[in-house]
Amino acid sequence: MSAPPRPARGPERCLGMHHGFFAHAAVLGEGTTDGALLEGCAERNGVNLGAEGITFVDVTGRDNFLLSHAIRSAMSVPCHVIFDGDAGLEERKRGSVRHLDGENRREKEAAFEQQARKITGSNADLLGYLGESRVPWPATGSASMYTVCEDDLETNLGETWPSGGERNHQLIDAGEGVSDKIAATYREAALTADVDPPYVLQAMLENVRGMVL
Repeated sequence: MSAPPRPARGPERCLGMHHGFFAHAAVLGEGTTDGALLEGCAERNGVNLGAEGITFVDVTGRDNFLLSHAIRSAMSVPCHVIFDGDAGLEERKRGSVRHLDGENRREKEAAFEQQARKITGSNADLLGYLGESRVPWPATGSASMYTVCEDDLETNLGETWPSGGERNHQLIDAGEGVSDKIAATYREAALTADVDPPYVLQAMLENVRGMVL
């Protein structure tokens, strides 16, 4: 008889610690999925991030990174930022309105272009704040203070780690997970997928742990 599934656990329960103000180190992400994948990858490697004093903080959007980082840094809490470069966002949005008539489509495409310009500025500002070159469209990679996906995390994982996506769907189909990017399902998929997580997630884990080890 197979063991019963572990209860779902979001990163805010497993890694949360007073929003990172009293942790040894904090990981700042745009949403809970980032922390869930990090936690699942850590557990897969026998690492308990909470026991090492590392907490995950969902800053609820890229516009909140700088303030969240600055406050914790002022309190001598080292931070690692996880963010999406969103390089493919404009093209995906353009594809979603190609069925519209000319003027309506052009108005929406102009708004998408403006959003893309804002994203390039946000990417450059964040990297510059972290002491890196102000690159508008950074490539996927992980450094000591940040991890970035060229497009978005889901797209990157779909291209580099299909096993993770397959495991995610298996959990949902078996009733042990739910759709719509629920963090607990992503954590369990990262922990139990047949193939190890891709290099960028492994490097992120090493860099995050490097803040306290």
